[in-house]
Amino acid sequence: MTYLRSWPNGASPAAPVLLCLPQAGASALQFQDWQVRLGASATVCAVQLPGREDRWGEPPPASIAEVVGAVKAELADAGLLDRPLVVFGDSLGGLIAYELARAVGPSALVVCVCRAPAYWARQGGLHEDDVERLASASVEGSDLPPELVAELRDIAAEVLRRDAELSKTFHDVPGTEPLRCPVYAWGAVADETVTPAQLDDWRDVTTGPLHRHDFAGGHRISRDDPGTVLGRLSRVLADIAEEEPS
Repeated sequence: MTYLRSWPNGASPAAPVLLCLPQAGASALQFQDWQVRLGASATVCAVQLPGREDRWGEPPPASIAEVVGAVKAELADAGLLDRPLVVFGDSLGGLIAYELARAVGPSALVVCVCRAPAYWARQGGLHEDDVERLASASVEGSDLPPELVAELRDIAAEVLRRDAELSKTFHDVPGTEPLRCPVYAWGAVADETVTPAQLDDWRDVTTGPLHRHDFAGGHRISRDDPGTVLGRLSRVLADIAEEEPS
């Protein structure tokens, strides 16, 4: 099954493409509402990794490189690499978004609550304590019966462990050619996972400008307050559209 998911949008062939990569354990479905909100101003595509929703029964990818190669090929087949492209990655999705940006050369890279690549390489990807914390956060505040909450948490932990193994395939190779596009590194002031310094160090991955911003909220800001994140993303998309030659 394919990686890319998209939804009806009515966007012109010249409109920007917003390619979204979700947090560890999450799926492409959360971005369907982003297409509804953006309307015809952009085409929203999202990456659906194996092992969730309609890809539940598929084996996980062997590496981030495998994911990047497959997504790049699908973007090319759909003609989306011929349009202005903004790649958005959320947490672990930001790391995959970075590798994808290196492969396709987008108009901009936007990473949200994601450590800079050097930190991922040093820590060796997500650890079991990250998995347990994120799995618990996924069901926090649920009013479902306790037995159902426990079952959903176990399912979330299973998906997160697959993503943790995927994250460990990233290697920050010294001397890697930097990106040339602007990078937007966004954090959240109540995020206990990603520090401002880890976001500031995104400056090292590009010869273009680094734009830093911190939202009010925590690590799940894109899901807890998607309107605020999408509002800022809309401005990035508008700026990119204005820069493209007519």
